[in-house]
Amino acid sequence: MDNKNSQDVQKKVEQLRDWINQQPHLPKDLEDRILVRFLHSCYYDVEKTKQTIELFFKIRDNSPELVNYRDPLSPAMQKVLKIVKLAQYQISGNRNIWFWQLNDPGLEQYDYLQDARMFFMTCDAWMLANDVLADADIVVMDAKDITLKFITKFNVSVARKLSKYQEDAMPIRLKEVHVINAPPFVDKLFGLMKPFLKQEVTDMIHFHLPKSETLYNYINKEDLPQDYGGSQATMDEMNKRVIDIVMEQRPVFLDENFWKTEKKGKKTKEATFRSLDID
Repeated sequence: MDNKNSQDVQKKVEQLRDWINQQPHLPKDLEDRILVRFLHSCYYDVEKTKQTIELFFKIRDNSPELVNYRDPLSPAMQKVLKIVKLAQYQISGNRNIWFWQLNDPGLEQYDYLQDARMFFMTCDAWMLANDVLADADIVVMDAKDITLKFITKFNVSVARKLSKYQEDAMPIRLKEVHVINAPPFVDKLFGLMKPFLKQEVTDMIHFHLPKSETLYNYINKEDLPQDYGGSQATMDEMNKRVIDIVMEQRPVFLDENFWKTEKKGKKTKEATFRSLDID
């Protein structure tokens, strides 16, 4: 089933295409390879894929603060790109790693909303440029510069939308979340997010103390960036790759209607936005 060119997969893509064409509110310019990615993330369950696509667009429609104003050359976006390093790469076992590293001691420059906006932008760029269908997606977050000041930066509304999008709308197979260099007060910070997370997601989250080697129980050391003792490229090199892809897709991010639903037209009863709940 994981062969994206198999007849069975193509048949399901055609089913989704027919369904989308009957939904006046859904955009009609989703490429087949994007539909395959949604199918893959839902383990090729067509009905589940329809629900995921609906939620994907609902959250985006209800989150203009996250999917608009995303010019990567704007001062605001350039500011966050200078303090956050990202890496998106494949490792052994046909797995993807999504690496987030903050470089802002004291959180003087950090902006939670801008970070979330950048997340949406870089994930969109990744979907547009990447065709790999991974068996598992792993998130690694380096909390070395996180302090209790983070609480003052936190935005409940954004956090709720972001967590729902990551859990139920992104076309990935999220399996693990690792917080490395976790501070001693991490439980207080985790308490901010926990109300928005499903139990199955909280069960995926693992905290690793500074200088500990517990992360290696989940990810081989050689699969980590050189900055963390691994054999992969450095965070600087991989972050540059992410930014290069974003810049290639800049015309897309300047289009405020990108991956938005049509506001006009009667929605069908099969899966309207009213039947889906973000909260």
